[in-house]
Amino acid sequence: MPRLKKNGSQKEKVKRSPHSRSSKSRSASNFVEPVRELLMLRISREIERRDWTQAQAAEFLGVTQPRISDLTRGLTDNFTIDSLVQLIGLLGMELKIDTNRGGNHESVFAWLDSSGEAIPYFTKVIAVNPQNAQSYRKRGQAYHQRGQYDLAIGDYTRAMELDSGLQYLRINRAQSYVCLGQFSAAFLDCDFLIAQKPDAMTCSWAYITRASAQQAQGNEQGALAEYANAIKAAPESPSVYFHRGIFFESMHNFNAAIKDFSMVLELEPTNVQAKQHLEDICKKRGEHDDDE
Repeated sequence: MPRLKKNGSQKEKVKRSPHSRSSKSRSASNFVEPVRELLMLRISREIERRDWTQAQAAEFLGVTQPRISDLTRGLTDNFTIDSLVQLIGLLGMELKIDTNRGGNHESVFAWLDSSGEAIPYFTKVIAVNPQNAQSYRKRGQAYHQRGQYDLAIGDYTRAMELDSGLQYLRINRAQSYVCLGQFSAAFLDCDFLIAQKPDAMTCSWAYITRASAQQAQGNEQGALAEYANAIKAAPESPSVYFHRGIFFESMHNFNAAIKDFSMVLELEPTNVQAKQHLEDICKKRGEHDDDE
């Protein structure tokens, strides 16, 4: 940071300071208000689901409203963050805020109701800063969740153009290609990543995505081979066993599915989805026994 010069120069700097702050405020105002509205809507919906008195709800809103205002304006001091985490905990929601990654947008995304609210929010952010690669990434994820796979592909592509460090988004793009039935394009993205010899998890996800493409084409043996490669790349990853478990379950190979979902719980005991799949399989097996 340059030093302030004495006398006149210092006074001139002081005069420019308010103008600088107002300029920053104007640029932020383009998306602060819509985001605050979305967050307040999210909080209101959650309050409606709770058995709270009016006094309890009012007290809760009295604390959350200023915190939401601080968060959307970029004031992520520890007190604000800690308070938000505690308040969201009361609602049974999950919120992870990482101040080291410039993540006010990341934090806000966790508050939004899936893609329905995320798309307009990140569209506004992109309008303010069209060079924001992370906003394209997040909007791409939201488009994929809504089944707008072509738009997701466009956003993933743009994000990688803006930030070469986001090449792992080829996996996301490949998944959108699979959903569109564009399997060749999906394989190309996965193979590109595998050839780059990325970290174990990225490599594993590339194989998982290849497996889903093989399965979508009816190539069950090909899918199994891809899952085997995924496990070889990341043998301690719960995700690999989880997805292969789903594959086995869809094939009514319940014994193999149970083994994979059980492995998921060994590696990640809190995995609720794996527990749910095991319960579903038990019900299915019971129905099969009744039929016999």
